[in-house]
Parts: sequence; C-alpha cells; structure tokens
Amino acid sequence: MHRTFEELIGSDLDDLHSAALCFTQDRHRAEELLQEAAIRAFHEFRSGVGPADFRRWMLGILVTTYLLKERRRGVDPLAVDVGPEGEEQPDGRQDAAVPFPEPGTRAHEWLRAWLNEAWPELDAGDRLVLWLAAVERIRHARVAKMLGLAEEQVRRRHYRARRSLSTGASRLLTRDRFLGSAEA
Repeated sequence: MHRTFEELIGSDLDDLHSAALCFTQDRHRAEELLQEAAIRAFHEFRSGVGPADFRRWMLGILVTTYLLKERRRGVDPLAVDVGPEGEEQPDGRQDAAVPFPEPGTRAHEWLRAWLNEAWPELDAGDRLVLWLAAVERIRHARVAKMLGLAEEQVRRRHYRARRSLSTGASRLLTRDRFLGSAEA
C-alpha cells in the first residue's frame, strides 16, 4: 500500500522541525524553513516511497533549502574551510569518554541546560554536520554529498563540533564538587 505525502511527512514532522530549529537557531525561521521545504517536497513527491526513504529524502530537501535560504541572506554556513586539526591528541590518545549522567539527576539536568547553551555557539556549518552525522546517523560520505563538501571536510567539521562539545562537557562532569553535588 502506498502512503500519501501527508501520512509520510506527518510521522516525521516533529523530527524535521527539530532539525530545522537546530539549523536556524530561531523558531520563526525554523517554521519558515520547514514550510518551504515541505512545499518543495510536495511538488517533487512520487508515490511508492517508503517511510525510511522518505525521511532521508525529506531531510535532504530540508538541508538544501536551508543552505539556499542562508546563502540568499548572504550567509554561507559552509564557507569557512576547516583545516586539518589532527584527529588525535598530541600524545596519540583519543579523548576519554565521560559517561552521560542518568536522567533525573542534577548532573543530567545541568548537562542538558549546558548543551542548550553550547549548541548555538557552534559554527553553523559544524552544527549542521554534527546534526546530520551524529543525530541523524548519516555516514560522512552521504553528508558530504548532501552538502557539496569533500568527505574529509565533513569528517573535520564533525570532529571539531564533537570535540568542542565534549571538551566542555568533560570539564563540567569531571569537577569533583559538581559530581559530588549532583548526587545529592
């Protein structure tokens, strides 16, 4: 049975809105972006597309629409070339992972609040790549194709964004006084 455009987009609307909000960092612009992308998708829609394929296809249209709108505004989130920053620490070790705190704890709530503040501070292009690679779990090669970047640039942007967030989170979560008070 073929699903209609309305059925398919309806099941992904909240996630697509979250992505648009992540990209734009503004509720009004996110709603405009999602509306413009949905109209474009509606005109390009072909029946027979399954839910998984539709989600990826719609996300691609959302990203393309975002980049076009930003470039029309005179802003290109991907204009800055990310140079090699090294994938490892100088001593050859990767950053140590810090476990995410349990939901309901003070540490978890504080980390969520911090992430809501730190996310907008990321470079817009890095934020876009991080959302696609880490949240949407799209492979770097496909993200590169979606964004018109070299795969190495996507890897560098993803690494830089992850490192920026994880460095701040690690500092936060490894403070003895914070972890001690988080358990109370």
